[in-house]
Amino acid sequence: MGKIRSTLDIVMERTRGMSMSREDRDRLREKGLSDKARAWVQRYLDDRMTWEEVETRLDAAGEDKPLLSALLKGELVSNIRPGGDNARPVHALNRLGRAGRDRITTIIGDHEQALNRRMTRHLELLRTRLEDEGIKGTSVIPNAAKDPSWQDVVREAQERLTAELRALL
Repeated sequence: MGKIRSTLDIVMERTRGMSMSREDRDRLREKGLSDKARAWVQRYLDDRMTWEEVETRLDAAGEDKPLLSALLKGELVSNIRPGGDNARPVHALNRLGRAGRDRITTIIGDHEQALNRRMTRHLELLRTRLEDEGIKGTSVIPNAAKDPSWQDVVREAQERLTAELRALL
């Protein structure tokens, strides 16, 4: 009668003598650090962790600190939204980066103003479209947020803001 083997025994037998390449180890390490940075930022933004706690964990990261710091900046920048409440990510970026709070808020403000100008033009375009369809009057208020083309504009504005902040930091 044959020996009953566990899945772990079979896996260990088949992988004996195999090892991970340096590139694979580095990629795995970076993914782990990226997941850690994302979790810390999310906890911070959800107010389940103070920035001081994040800094303490970052200081304890040893040789991973530079990469982890860069990953934290990237996660924070990706959570900044034009017109949104950006106080917490801006505070954290100010503590982490070379760029000051004033420079970061100026960039965000510039992008918000540009988006507001585009919103005004877009609403006029929507009103014109509605009038062309015979829908007019003082109570007609177009809803740009439901318009797929406006959602594309917002997504594009978000990408430009993120790119500019990443370049700054």
